[in-house]
Amino acid sequence: MRKILAIDAGGTSTRAVVLDLAGRCFGYGRAGSGNPTASGVDGAVTELGKAAERAVAGDESTTNHESAAIIALAGSVSPLLIERLSERFAALGFGGEPVIEPDLLGTYFSGTFESDGYALIAGTGTVAGRITGGRLALARGGTGWLLGDGGSGYWIGHQVMRAVVASLDGLGPDTALTGLVLDSLHIGTELGSVRGRPHSLVTLMEETYALRPIGLARFAPLAFAASEDEVAREILTSAAGSLAQLLAATRDPGMNGPVVLGGSVLAAGMRVAPSIFAAPLTAAAGGVELIAVPDGVVGAAILGLRRAGVVIDSELFSRLQRGVSELRPSSTAEGPVAG
Repeated sequence: MRKILAIDAGGTSTRAVVLDLAGRCFGYGRAGSGNPTASGVDGAVTELGKAAERAVAGDESTTNHESAAIIALAGSVSPLLIERLSERFAALGFGGEPVIEPDLLGTYFSGTFESDGYALIAGTGTVAGRITGGRLALARGGTGWLLGDGGSGYWIGHQVMRAVVASLDGLGPDTALTGLVLDSLHIGTELGSVRGRPHSLVTLMEETYALRPIGLARFAPLAFAASEDEVAREILTSAAGSLAQLLAATRDPGMNGPVVLGGSVLAAGMRVAPSIFAAPLTAAAGGVELIAVPDGVVGAAILGLRRAGVVIDSELFSRLQRGVSELRPSSTAEGPVAG
């Protein structure tokens, strides 16, 4: 049977599904970061391979020589990555080079099968896109933690840590974020100082500088957990404003269409702090209803079907959404910084 291995490769986690050309899903797998920018080629191949193997393990039927893999992925793709993935997937029954599509398309087609519209992703990083004729016509953002990504999981986590350090250093207001950050790093609040600085501050600095910069995204959930705290609300309000600005910069006033939101920062924002996120995003979308999706794996499957010449209608789209939802373990719901 001709199958498609469809993968959504995020900066924090990867999802894979095996399906046939009728949109019936047979297996689902999940693993860690499949993004080579975030994890390197070796790390990305390892996690993409794990997700694929787990999806295939849930499929008891066989594949034929036309079965192929497609990946929705952010960032640049090297020949080495393609070569390594081709070998890994061939061993699972999916031949040829895997097709790589932008993660924006994976997110967009997870929420709609309409050919024209917009997508906004805020997970570990941020990016927005305008989709025309089913292809990515314009992208904004996605420049990474060092050069952009305002409102991303990294950006929120960074602001959380700056606020906590300022509070411990006597340079900023008290905030509920302090206790949450210290607890998350198992840092005690015992009295004492090191060269005139609070012991907890010195330990926090050591722990933080030992992380990769992008690792600050792990602290983003704490802003949502403390969303009633004034400092946390200021961080989230600024994040929402940055995301709204990014979406607005992508829109064409002459082109209407669905607006699909992806990435777990947006999922958490709309669920935990809708009073902060909903209004600016709705305004930036021109009043169009916002469609939130948990990840881009349905869209990756849609892209695979389209490449195979399958016409996507509402019935097939709904079948695919249901199939993925039934296979997706409820215990693997994404946290607020997954990509």
